[in-house]
Amino acid sequence: MRSGGQGMTVLILLSMVFSVFHLPDSFADWISYWRPQWLLLALVLWVQLVPHFRGALFRNLFAKRATDEGTTTRRVLFAVWLLGFYADVLLGDPFGVNGAIFAAIAFYLLRFRDRLHLQTLSQQMIMVFMMVFVSEIFRSYVHNTVLHQAWDLQPLTLAVSSTLIWPLYHWIGQRFRGTALRN
Repeated sequence: MRSGGQGMTVLILLSMVFSVFHLPDSFADWISYWRPQWLLLALVLWVQLVPHFRGALFRNLFAKRATDEGTTTRRVLFAVWLLGFYADVLLGDPFGVNGAIFAAIAFYLLRFRDRLHLQTLSQQMIMVFMMVFVSEIFRSYVHNTVLHQAWDLQPLTLAVSSTLIWPLYHWIGQRFRGTALRN
């Protein structure tokens, strides 16, 4: 890959594909509960790396270059909100659920960016667990209220599986960060 921005765009697109990918019917039903939140993990990684590079998605959405932090934060939140609306259509969720989840997580990550860069991998895994768990509880609440779906253990299992996948995303982020710093 020539740049970190192109790699991050590919990672987000692959995360979208993995988010809608379904296992064959021959697999047991309980395996679907352990599917990580690929798109949410890619979002966390992208927002953490925004200071190093904006990426092709960010550059295509916003041609004007921002120098102050407030404009960058607003643009990131807007891009994340649009990605959430696209995820709503992609996953068949009620309109606005993923946009609200993604924007809330992006706002938290941007607000505490300096503190989060000092965290170790295990602390980041705990942070990812909490973010995914709270977002899945919110999503389950909306599904229960709007679609009348029953409560289950899926928020917990999705949070655990996403936490176990985070070291791979962390390693990918280190590779992208190294690419962005060299350019």
